[in-house]
Amino acid sequence: MKNIICSIFLLYTTCSFAKDREEMIPYGDMNQWQVRYIKESSILGGKTKTLYAIAPNDTISKNIPYRPIIGNPWATSNTYAKWIVETAAASAVTPEKRGNGYCCRLENKITHIKFGNIYAMVTGSIFFGLNLEPVGISAKEKPYTAIDFGIPYTQHPRALKLDYKAIVENVDFIVSTERNKIDTIYGQQDCVGIVVYLQHRWEDNSTGKIYAYRVGSASKQILESTTEWVNDCEIPIIWGDNQKSSILNPNEQLNATCMMTHNSRGNMVKIEEVGYSSLAPTHVVLQISASWAGAFRAHEGNILWVDNIRWVYEE
Repeated sequence: MKNIICSIFLLYTTCSFAKDREEMIPYGDMNQWQVRYIKESSILGGKTKTLYAIAPNDTISKNIPYRPIIGNPWATSNTYAKWIVETAAASAVTPEKRGNGYCCRLENKITHIKFGNIYAMVTGSIFFGLNLEPVGISAKEKPYTAIDFGIPYTQHPRALKLDYKAIVENVDFIVSTERNKIDTIYGQQDCVGIVVYLQHRWEDNSTGKIYAYRVGSASKQILESTTEWVNDCEIPIIWGDNQKSSILNPNEQLNATCMMTHNSRGNMVKIEEVGYSSLAPTHVVLQISASWAGAFRAHEGNILWVDNIRWVYEE
């Protein structure tokens, strides 16, 4: 009996003093930014646009594709595009001062390209992966073909943690530019938010197709404005099948978003999620966005600020 009591006491003591370990995602403190100056085609006015990338401090004054250095997981919706003889740039992600450092500001903007009279809603978004610049005209019809989603990752975090504040306008409409013009769609409220997919991926050697099990999921929809920073917001990761979770959001469902990646042959193929599993993750997808309405659809007044993005691990 004495041994049992001692064992219970030791277990309680161990649990009471167990601590989480937090690990900042590379460049997740948002204090380093690469500045890119992209000169648009003369047919579009010849203006120089400024694009920002979450990356080591640097300045690039050439119309060249952005490629992150090894170890930097971040891409943004800031895009350098080249359509035949036209060069254009769209920026919806910028650094903003916060205290002695910086945070990341994401907002939804409508870009108007006078040549061809094309309108495009650009959603402020940062994510793990790669924008395949320069983006071609085909990306307007199939936007996700220009993004390689996710990065290799084998860890087992308990949660994602970050600081945020937001402006979310309580309106029942969004704007769509899917038809290259501005259409107002009533009856849908947009929000800002975060989503995490942990996947176990593999490739079919005969076809080159990429399949994945979903092994972990997390998301947070921010539906109301916050005038002050919400610090240390923790978003728990649900491992395995999350379909019975009371906090499941539609964006956590399998294949909720069309995700693509390069296969071993160098071809871009769709990642097809085929079910849930308890296998170890091989990749992680993290997306933080000022809109959840879909490609070229958003509410223009919504803004999201984020900072200090890190993983939480159980020790």
